[in-house]
Amino acid sequence: MAEPTLLIVDEEYSALETVTRTIEAEGKYRVLTESDPAKVISRLETEAIDLVLCDVNLTKVSGAQLVESIRNRHYRLPVVIYSDRDNSAQIIDAMERGATNYLKQPLEPRQLAKTMEAALSNIRLAGEVEKLKRRLGGDHKLGGLVGRSAAMHRVFDAIREVCTVDSTVLIRAETGTGKELVARALHFEGPRSDQPFVKVNCAALPETLLESELFGHEKGSFTDAKQTRIGKFEQANGGTIFLDEIGELSMSIQVKLLNVLQDREVEKIGSNRRIPIDVRVITATNRDLERMVQEGRFRLDLYYRLNVVPITVPPLRERREDIPLLCSHFLEKIGGRLHKEKYTITDEAMAMLLGHHWPGNVRELENVIERAILAAPTTTINEEVMSFLTRGAQIQTEFQMNSQAMNTGGMLSPTNMVDNDTATLMSPGPLKAAVKEFERRFIESALRASGGHVIRASRLLKIDRTTLWKKARDLGINMHNDGM
Repeated sequence: MAEPTLLIVDEEYSALETVTRTIEAEGKYRVLTESDPAKVISRLETEAIDLVLCDVNLTKVSGAQLVESIRNRHYRLPVVIYSDRDNSAQIIDAMERGATNYLKQPLEPRQLAKTMEAALSNIRLAGEVEKLKRRLGGDHKLGGLVGRSAAMHRVFDAIREVCTVDSTVLIRAETGTGKELVARALHFEGPRSDQPFVKVNCAALPETLLESELFGHEKGSFTDAKQTRIGKFEQANGGTIFLDEIGELSMSIQVKLLNVLQDREVEKIGSNRRIPIDVRVITATNRDLERMVQEGRFRLDLYYRLNVVPITVPPLRERREDIPLLCSHFLEKIGGRLHKEKYTITDEAMAMLLGHHWPGNVRELENVIERAILAAPTTTINEEVMSFLTRGAQIQTEFQMNSQAMNTGGMLSPTNMVDNDTATLMSPGPLKAAVKEFERRFIESALRASGGHVIRASRLLKIDRTTLWKKARDLGINMHNDGM
């Protein structure tokens, strides 16, 4: 087995030398050092690092922020922090942001070795689990979910962490992102997989029918109750009930649902008998429940009951790197269903898909692929076939949907400041060049929107400053241009 590679991050050269000597004395590790915290992320992207040992008392960037940046991009990479000061607030902050463990300087060799070995053992175990999962279906799929992006891997990790327990899960996502697929993965990856999975769309039925649908009714309990009916909670007994569009519940149904969650019993309409149930509850919404609570339209006590484990599914526009993989998945899925031959997508057509805003998310992409298959005269889907994705409509949609979400402090959003000639990006040409040009223009517009302020621009773009600086350098963007 190859020696594990450690990266020590400390701005003080003397400390780097001391820690390096302490570790090399063990003779088990390959040691790398870095005195510039700004270079850590780029080194992690180009070098195979097994563990990061980091001073929490950094000056160029806080140790806690660096820990968070590392874990956001390399969520399984253990980060052990150390400090020679009694700065408990910084240490706690770093631990909350993802640090694996904490050591106090001077580092005691035996304790250091024990801590590092424990962290590496955990990562090795996780690696074995991942290998098994890849053999069973690939690391880019979980249930019906597909994605290689870091955002989707965070969703996969959240599912794997809670699928084996019965904690109530609240799935937060826009329409079309795959909320039901997340719920199904939680069920079928867990111990209740051989039991019923029952879905209820809370927005599909009026209040009077929804209560009967959820809890059941006795014969004669109301005008149309011609026979006794078992509700969805009873149908799901032993398994999982998935309540989609939970934000659409009326206040009276919210009270009844709260009682069911608290007591784990249901009572049919027209009955006084309470029936015990053993059900895992998963809910989903695209609504702002916190605002609804403030406005008195959603019960606070129910919100706390539902929001035990929140899982947020990113919209497709925030994980565009998954679009080629999703296209391949849908081409195979839809082509097989329609008994069509194997289809391919040209680079130019893919560029159009990558440039679309996708207000309907993955569901819209699936529909677009099916339409393209049906419209294509051959087994090649080119830009002519995809012409219904007009760029003008995309830009208008992007303006409307993103401007409010991305504005901060009254500043314009990057999408509102894209040059008028953006449509030229859709001219035929190499895909990599088109993507690179789009990224350059988008970053430049973010910098203009933030008045050249790097931190504000990174917040608009939802990336950290280090990543922004690296991308700017790679794309040839002058970050010091006052006229930006």
